[in-house]
Amino acid sequence: METEQEVLTKYEEAFFILERMDDIPLLIGVMKKMQLPVTLDKHLGNHGHQEGLSNGWTVVIWIAYILSEGKHTKVHVQDWVMKRQHLLQELSGEEIRREDFNDDSLGRVLKRLSSEDSWHRIEHEFWTFCTIIHEVKLNGVRLDSTSSYGYHAVETGGPMQQGYSKDHRPDLAQLKLMMAVAEPGGEVIASDVVAGNRADDVLYLPLLRRVWQIVRQVGLLYTGDSKMAALNIRAAIVHHRDFYLTVAPRTGETADAWESWLDPIVEGEQTATLIWHDKQLLGAGYEFSRPQSAIVAEETVEWVERVQIVRSPTLAATATAALERRLQKATTALLALTPEVGRGRRQIRDEATLQTAMTQIMERYPVAGLLQVNWAVETTHKVTYVGPGRGGVNRPTQTQTEIRYLITAVERQEDAIRRHTHRLGWRVYITNLPSPAWSLSDTVIHYRAGYCVERDFHLIKDKPLGLSPLFVHLPDQIVGLTHLLTIALRILTLVETTVRDALQERGETLLGLYEGQPNRATDHPTAIRILRLFARSEISRIGFSSQGQWHWRLTPMPDLLLHILTLLRLPHDTYLHLGNSP
Repeated sequence: METEQEVLTKYEEAFFILERMDDIPLLIGVMKKMQLPVTLDKHLGNHGHQEGLSNGWTVVIWIAYILSEGKHTKVHVQDWVMKRQHLLQELSGEEIRREDFNDDSLGRVLKRLSSEDSWHRIEHEFWTFCTIIHEVKLNGVRLDSTSSYGYHAVETGGPMQQGYSKDHRPDLAQLKLMMAVAEPGGEVIASDVVAGNRADDVLYLPLLRRVWQIVRQVGLLYTGDSKMAALNIRAAIVHHRDFYLTVAPRTGETADAWESWLDPIVEGEQTATLIWHDKQLLGAGYEFSRPQSAIVAEETVEWVERVQIVRSPTLAATATAALERRLQKATTALLALTPEVGRGRRQIRDEATLQTAMTQIMERYPVAGLLQVNWAVETTHKVTYVGPGRGGVNRPTQTQTEIRYLITAVERQEDAIRRHTHRLGWRVYITNLPSPAWSLSDTVIHYRAGYCVERDFHLIKDKPLGLSPLFVHLPDQIVGLTHLLTIALRILTLVETTVRDALQERGETLLGLYEGQPNRATDHPTAIRILRLFARSEISRIGFSSQGQWHWRLTPMPDLLLHILTLLRLPHDTYLHLGNSP
């Protein structure tokens, strides 16, 4: 039995530390379950002379940092890791050194992640694990693109280029991120990073071909916006024995046929089908079928396409409000053409100039045929003496006539405006989905439910991932970091869908996720709120080293956190084994 002096001596030699764990064991537990370290090491490889932590574990710990701290910058990773060195070593089973997370090490990892071949293999294997381990539901695929900007100089051939900015920053260089996500959960299947000046429509086919190689299924529905409506894209989907649903752009043949498609329903000749969803009127419209054909891989592909002309009340209201604003601006601009006579106020002296100015305004807004402009000619006569000098009784005079064109009124053509308003808010959907299995209402409701890809874009561009703006500058690091953040996005969506599916199976809800609202329940928790709950709970462990051995005591784990681990199919020992002292 130890004497009191021996015990005191042992504790005097002990070294105490406190480690905050928060959501780190959960995140690393999910990534280990997905075999992410193994997959990354397999496809990224490691340099023959590389010392220390493998590239796979470097990425996993970096993703844990990004999701836990809400930052993707490299500068803080090293300090964050070293404050949790013991925890991360225990979770990874690897020795972790300070130099494993310096700027050069992280930069080398990003360079390897930027390899297109390696990235394609990683995505393929990750999706396989998603379907096997997490049983991800795949009811369809939704495709779309977004952009991300940065304070970069444009370099020829680089990913950061000037282009149409969806972030409303046309002054900055940008890249484009094209993604295909699973419906309904939003799990990323595949993604491509391309230069910011690339057109969207040419990005669909390469990504579709990769998705077909990854999912290896036919009969799926592929949904996308009007940039997916090109004939060669639709034909390729049909050729693969799949289905598409998209919106026809008002260009080319669609623009030529637009009025003829609207005339029957606007004029009352065609019966409209009302579209309801959850007791809400989404719109009304009708459809017809037309034959289509195209050449794919030297083979003629023929199919029947359904064309659906639908009017949305929300879209119509927005367009009508925009029309009213244009009418007001056009009216103000027309009246300003002929100001009152005064110093510095230019007058219009001929009809041709007036007509040209009015036409330009009508086209600028555009409101041709919706406003009637009334104008008059104002003539003034001025008698002056001929030649220089003082006037007199016998001095000859001359009469000068000045003509001024004056707009007297701008009148709204209410009948024309009413007819024009009836043609606002229409959208043309095109699909090869079979009828009556998919009704007009079904296709419209499905297309409108595209929040899964939009939400993914929101998550990756804002916190916690924060793709916009980018804080790396080398081209390979820009691409590599974007790939890294899409992996982090996959972890977020997996956490979210796994918990939601488990709650739905059990018929349960979760209480306590919302700060300040302990009694608020939800059956659709977000991954961000789940991670915040773990961070807010401040799960920590106290460790002391005595005679070369570490002993740890874990703060109590709330029942809610243990329940969430169960929903995620993670053992409670994900946290509990980190406290190894009685």
